[in-house]
Amino acid sequence: MLSGGLYRRGMSARPAAPTAPFASFARGWYLLRWSSELAPKDVVPLRYFGRDFVLYRTEDGRPVLHDAHCPHLGAHFGYGGKVEGDAIVCPFHAWRFGVDGVCSKVPYASRIPPRAGIRTYPLREHSGMILGFFGPDGAVPDYEVPELEELSSPAWTPMERAELEIATSAREVIENIGDRAHFLPVHNTKVDVFEVFLDGPRATQRTVGKGRNLRGEKIDVESVATYHGPAVQFTKLAWAYPMVLINAHTPIDENRLHLRFGVSLEAGVGKTLSREIIDAHVASARDGYFQDVAIWEKKCWRDTPVFADEDGPIGSVRKWYSSFYQTVPAGT
Repeated sequence: MLSGGLYRRGMSARPAAPTAPFASFARGWYLLRWSSELAPKDVVPLRYFGRDFVLYRTEDGRPVLHDAHCPHLGAHFGYGGKVEGDAIVCPFHAWRFGVDGVCSKVPYASRIPPRAGIRTYPLREHSGMILGFFGPDGAVPDYEVPELEELSSPAWTPMERAELEIATSAREVIENIGDRAHFLPVHNTKVDVFEVFLDGPRATQRTVGKGRNLRGEKIDVESVATYHGPAVQFTKLAWAYPMVLINAHTPIDENRLHLRFGVSLEAGVGKTLSREIIDAHVASARDGYFQDVAIWEKKCWRDTPVFADEDGPIGSVRKWYSSFYQTVPAGT
């Protein structure tokens, strides 16, 4: 497990949040937890989007996400709540709620109040991730994050992971996919090919440039990085060994993000890679990403930036990202 630093630097000024839940955040799937971090019967408090949640895993292994507080007298399920079967039990008065959020038992009462329920959120679990879907009231998933097939192949190494908290907004992270001109000054990388493809909920950046392998020899390096929605990016990177990366950000509030980062290498079926080779590849991918973090935390946002030739399609990326703030009617 990689160690991720904890970043708490100066935050940019941001407007007050709208009163409607989730209105100031992009609608879509977000990474909440690595699967291996949630065992059966585990109960975990989460704080994202300026709101409190409780995540738990049922006895038969299903992850469930609810709003955090009991509708009775407001106890937080994440602190002292326990799992019984497929339900979570409130630590205060032992009210019991099923995976659908409906109260199924009040142990000391003859009837269950008809309004006794808590909001439940759509979840998906695959590729070692637990993903939650968030949006304004009534929003339902209108796209899916695909499985990262390499992670289930015996030819690929177990995923190395890191995570950190940074003081910036999600739109700063997204903008990188359209920013051609930052590669040389920030990453000391000359990019020969730079392409961006926007297709519905997907945004893909393809770059080809020069790099060096572990022997210091110059080689071509190709990266294909795809956002599946506003917050989960898969990258396939051809370097000394082929790599796949997960970069995912989840807003804690409007000024802070929880970043998660994972790397897997193709070793070949029945083969292993040395710790030195794995660490070198992981460090290269991770450190490049963290170079951007150092910039994001100190910059300010420009609604109307002054662009120059060859900046890249930043304006198109902004328009694509803004689509996740548009309400999608239920059932579409």
